[in-house]
Amino acid sequence: MKTVRVLHITPSVRLLGARRSLLVLAAGLAGSRYEPVVLVPSAAPASLTEELDRRKLRWLRLRLPPWRKLGSWAAMAWRVHALRQICAAENIGLIHCNEIYPNPHAVCAAHTGALLPQLASAMLDRRPLGLPRLPIVTHMRLSVTPRMVRNYLLEHATRLIAVSEAAAGDFDPFTWKARKVRVVHNGVDFEEFEAARERRHLVRKQLGFTESDFVIGQIGLLSPRKRPKFTLAAASIILALAPHTRFVFVGEPSPTNKGYLEELQREAVARGIADAVRFVPFQQRVADYFAALDLNLLISNDEGFGRVIIEAAAAGVPTFGSNVGGIPELIRDGETGWILGPRNAPDEVFDTLLPDFAEAVAQLAYSPETARAAGEAARRHCHALFSAERYVEGVARVFDEALEEHAAVLRG
Repeated sequence: MKTVRVLHITPSVRLLGARRSLLVLAAGLAGSRYEPVVLVPSAAPASLTEELDRRKLRWLRLRLPPWRKLGSWAAMAWRVHALRQICAAENIGLIHCNEIYPNPHAVCAAHTGALLPQLASAMLDRRPLGLPRLPIVTHMRLSVTPRMVRNYLLEHATRLIAVSEAAAGDFDPFTWKARKVRVVHNGVDFEEFEAARERRHLVRKQLGFTESDFVIGQIGLLSPRKRPKFTLAAASIILALAPHTRFVFVGEPSPTNKGYLEELQREAVARGIADAVRFVPFQQRVADYFAALDLNLLISNDEGFGRVIIEAAAAGVPTFGSNVGGIPELIRDGETGWILGPRNAPDEVFDTLLPDFAEAVAQLAYSPETARAAGEAARRHCHALFSAERYVEGVARVFDEALEEHAAVLRG
């Protein structure tokens, strides 16, 4: 079967969930029908490229300007032109946008016609000109509104991959959903998490925690969306009920939340719990920190999938998660973890759940065998449904569909 070279476009190289999923995908595709080439932004830290190098995966640099910012339009034409040139020079057969944000750039680069009229039509009329030269498959990882669907030209991708059934529901208003949208859950490379389990004691010691401590973690971007202040409020209650609990946040704020880490640190001090809370900067080897936990938290107000749930599960750690987005698709409530609150509870309703949540976590702290049993159940569940192989096979099937449809369009 003929090899197809795939250009995977990512708008960021920070090794958060979307990029960790991309690494799993690119590594899994290597040596198959689909040959991965990853396009990373030029002015960015090297964390993703280091991991790509370690896996001997090819990558190129090109920064695509933000589509919806007026100030970026001056650079738009030559950057999209450069993307067209890369596709031609690299003999790209399919473009995969790892998130929705590069989709309009890919649509303009992949369609025929003079570039400036193409960009003007895409920006003003929200439609491309001419026929597509290449099929485009775009991942949708966070919630989208109908306006975002239009602004980011998502209708003009050949296929859209939603990371959960809940995420796919955002496309319900569109008549083309059944034809274009496919659900493929993310997957985990279990090898690194199995190795991390062997380092559990060492990481806990480095954090200043003992084996008798019950360690609760929140890993990922430090953002109001993840409700870390709710965790700190709960921690002050939990520590009063179960003094042997400890808390760790692993991650850093995004540039749009500058100063948020210091705000959280001040809140921990104000609540008198700073000695029991650790704030750890972004970690490239994040599996070690999952393995150090007894309980993982994901209590966001919006999650398309919730990758940290399956990463914690791969390390044998259960998750207490909010009832939003794809989270309930990943947790079997009371078996592999616990679901908090009614569906899509707003913050004002969510805050009323604080006392019951704190009491439930404190009970787990006094019954660590319950948490361990849920963690092992989560691990088995993750191996059955969220393996890297299952994920790569699912995405490859969508690539197959996109290529077949593209060929049919060209045949007329």
